[in-house]
Amino acid sequence: MGFVLTWQSVGGIVLMLLVVISIHEFGHFLVAKRAGIQVDEFSIGFGPRLLSRTKGETRYSLRVLPLGGYVRMAGMTGLEPPEASGGARAFIRASSGRRAAVIAAGGIMNLILAGAILSGLAAFGSPAPAVQPGGGLALAGVPSGYQITGVGNRRTTSLTSIRSLIQNDRGRPLGVVMTPWGGGTSRAYTVLPQLHWVGVSKTPRIPFEARIVAINGGAVPHATPTGLANSIAGSGPLQVTYLAGSRKVVVGVPRSSLKVEWLVGYYGSPGNPLLASLGGPPQPWYQALGTGFSAVPLQIGATFANLWTLMSPHHNPNLRLTGPIGIAQETSVATQISGAVYLTLFALISLNLGLINLLPIPFLDGGRLFFVILEWIRRRRVSPQVEATVHAVGLALIVMLFVFVTYGDLTHLVG
Repeated sequence: MGFVLTWQSVGGIVLMLLVVISIHEFGHFLVAKRAGIQVDEFSIGFGPRLLSRTKGETRYSLRVLPLGGYVRMAGMTGLEPPEASGGARAFIRASSGRRAAVIAAGGIMNLILAGAILSGLAAFGSPAPAVQPGGGLALAGVPSGYQITGVGNRRTTSLTSIRSLIQNDRGRPLGVVMTPWGGGTSRAYTVLPQLHWVGVSKTPRIPFEARIVAINGGAVPHATPTGLANSIAGSGPLQVTYLAGSRKVVVGVPRSSLKVEWLVGYYGSPGNPLLASLGGPPQPWYQALGTGFSAVPLQIGATFANLWTLMSPHHNPNLRLTGPIGIAQETSVATQISGAVYLTLFALISLNLGLINLLPIPFLDGGRLFFVILEWIRRRRVSPQVEATVHAVGLALIVMLFVFVTYGDLTHLVG
């Protein structure tokens, strides 16, 4: 299932952007108003205005490009001319505690939104993970309606951890623990993972999730996806044999373009083995709140773990930074699968936006928060000119990273 733009997927992408951005900016806006700071404009989007209305001292705007937003407060930098400084109600004149609260409110609102969505998923429940017909679990005799709760000697329900443990096994017989979705007695099975194509690309023409049964006419070697190509003798293109129904098809694949993963035939969400559904059987509202909001710190920990893994020279090439194009691709796929998967992705994007904004990166909220904390420690403010220069350098680095990640998204999409 690839990147297919339909009215449904376009609507899903736009809705996600508008809600995630709006809730972030509303956090800044609400706390600034409560702190008595003058708010000149609340804007969703960038570029020319589509809609605009002034109420009281604040102009509310909807702009052409829904790729961000901002809350413009009087006296935000300390470098404004006197007529735009805001006087006693300027942001720069508020106490360090109030400024810190205003800056942090946007990211915190995104984390709250993520917890609320995940709580709703837990309250309403979601379909049980499915066992793929003909997959490793099905061949091992695992019935539908069971969830993976352990791989090898590790107990886990995290799809990210499950996938990592399966890759580390290199396609050899693997012990898994399966538990009924609604609870019950767990059972252990020995499963033989299968190699599947996970590259969403136009060339070579191998269907997404196609099972690979041979490479260069021989059995698939026991190796991790990152080392699979190097484990096969020679330096030329690989002749990859995959199943199309009961028919075997052979396609030439450059070694650098081999995008595969060991799978056991486990659909973490309905219809897709690579996207997790963080729901489960329906829970009472009080239990669902605990489930949803406890998932937020767990996912933050998983995000940092993935970032650390990305810095490793031997990380799985299918784990990569994703930009706007990649997010649009994932959202398009999610809208085609189910509402639960779409809402799960919605929550994860809101969570990661909030988390990244709170990191001490110049120009982002966390970078501005760092200067407020530094001011509180030093008992005097850093020069506005120095702070502005640091944020300008941060913005340049962010733009460079944006271009790099966007290039990676395009390469992944058409490569």
